[in-house]
Amino acid sequence: MSGSSKAQQTINLEDMSLQQLQKIKTQLESEMDELTTAFTQMKQAQGAFRECKACIGMLRPENQDKTVLIPLSNSLYVPGKLSNIESVVVDVGTGYYVEKSAKDASGYYDGKIDYVQENAKKIQETVEQKQASYRGLLEIMQFKLTQLQRHQQQQQQQEGGSGAPAATSAA
Repeated sequence: MSGSSKAQQTINLEDMSLQQLQKIKTQLESEMDELTTAFTQMKQAQGAFRECKACIGMLRPENQDKTVLIPLSNSLYVPGKLSNIESVVVDVGTGYYVEKSAKDASGYYDGKIDYVQENAKKIQETVEQKQASYRGLLEIMQFKLTQLQRHQQQQQQQEGGSGAPAATSAA
């Protein structure tokens, strides 16, 4: 075996205390929150890439030389003319921009959409596994709580039954 492979360790949750189970529950909740946030971000990125691809689709001959609004910020625009429908400048990340043909840019965004979709699917599968583990953990915690309550009731009954004075009749 290679030194980088990890051996999985199986832990029997039924052997753990409620306090230990509560820590695991908190950890699972935190992991699910982080994964759900990552999934949401992936879906937002995918939407942004689809929007970019749709904009490339608007680069048709009938739109050449038309006046368009160019965003300077989220709420500030200036008018401009669509003079070149053959190429676009693509933000490829970390402040780098690349000029591409409209066809190449469309292919670039297809690849990004597919990549994000694959990662979102993996995240979703992981979330589903964590949710199943979480449900199982809650069942074990509920079982342990029920056992604890029964045990406490039995102790109270034993203490109440043996410590009570016997009733005497006055005749």
